[in-house]
Amino acid sequence: MNTFDFPPAVTCALSIIRDCTELAPASRAVAAGAFVVTDDEEATTLDVRTAVVLPALSRQAAIEHIAAMIPPGARVIMRAPRLPRGLIRHLSRGRPMPVPTDAQVLAAIRPDADVRPVTVPEEAMAAVARQYGIRRAGRDDITAEQARCCDAEAQALYLVHLFSSPNMHERTRIAAAYQAWSALQRARPLGAFGPTEMF
Repeated sequence: MNTFDFPPAVTCALSIIRDCTELAPASRAVAAGAFVVTDDEEATTLDVRTAVVLPALSRQAAIEHIAAMIPPGARVIMRAPRLPRGLIRHLSRGRPMPVPTDAQVLAAIRPDADVRPVTVPEEAMAAVARQYGIRRAGRDDITAEQARCCDAEAQALYLVHLFSSPNMHERTRIAAAYQAWSALQRARPLGAFGPTEMF
């Protein structure tokens, strides 16, 4: 699929926080953040959405809950999971994946969405977070801290994706809109988990 095709009206960068690696059968989603950019002929609007996932939900039900945050017809970008060496050996022997990826489940639940798992180096995420003052959770942070930062992770993912676009004018325009939006977000009162309407 061509990454550089005509940009959609709505792009949603989605970050799902789990209690362990996505491809572990026992892995459980605990929270998700969606950064939604609507860029049409009228205006460019930015919005952040978060969801807490109840422990009782199955993997399928958790993704269904998260999918409710995604606007109809959106292009959804998600970080593709890293494949552990043991899993690569497992797959090379012709064995099936132990569980479907979040992107696969989401694509089945939401056929209207254009779900695109993307490989993004950690260095790129860290660089864009530094550039734009985005506070991401660290790899060694506890799951609760990662959940609190799920919206920041989605924002960083969107910006990395934005800067992979060949259209410099679009990159500059939307990056400027992001900077203005984030300045307004920082000026808002904070609750225990971030801006007061979140979680």
